[in-house]
Amino acid sequence: MRFLGIQRPGPADLMTLVNASCGAAAVLVVVSYAGRPVQDLATSGIRTVTLLLLVGTIFDTLDGAFARRGGGTELGGMLDSLADALSFGLAPAVLLAQLGMRGATTLESAFVVVGFLCYVGCALLRLADFSSCRHADAQFTGLPSPLAAGLVVAIAFLTTSPVAVAVGLGVVGLMMVSRLAYPKQRGPVVAAALFAWVFGIAGTLGAYDLRIAAVVMLFVIGIVMPALPALVPHERAHV
Repeated sequence: MRFLGIQRPGPADLMTLVNASCGAAAVLVVVSYAGRPVQDLATSGIRTVTLLLLVGTIFDTLDGAFARRGGGTELGGMLDSLADALSFGLAPAVLLAQLGMRGATTLESAFVVVGFLCYVGCALLRLADFSSCRHADAQFTGLPSPLAAGLVVAIAFLTTSPVAVAVGLGVVGLMMVSRLAYPKQRGPVVAAALFAWVFGIAGTLGAYDLRIAAVVMLFVIGIVMPALPALVPHERAHV
């Protein structure tokens, strides 16, 4: 059925659009801090962006659940990749790049731009590769974009050094197109994600110092999760 000249979106597509809206709003938040002191962005601004991206990951998970229960349409795959590119590709990179470029020298700013472009480009490649080649794999090949966004936000909470920002964006970007295996959201992984959402939202609302969560996130996503498939070899994806 057509709706206003397009394929009528289903419930899962609406969830995906909420995810995309969170990413677009996050970019708008960063832009709104352009004329304000960097400290404002590094405190209230980063918390707002983090909250929006956390909500985006929740709806990114819900759209898959709705699609598997018959709520998806032909729009689903393409729309999901576009939404993820905005929420987990562009939005976190804009935040971290903006933090790194405030007060940076021309050379330092150039390094940040290179890291920014590397991250965004790798996010697009990773999403396109998954949609076209690997959506049926038992494991994710390369760092999934929502987890990559988590690492970028964690870096933002820990440092605004232009060099660290540039290196962080570049490394996380390359992790997305690497051969690292990550478990898909099933069983215990879903339970862990639920805990992470609650933990993260509580932090953005001021329940604790979010730098603690940032360190934990770097350790879990960067070290623990890539090691899980190696502990269960028979479930590793064929690459």
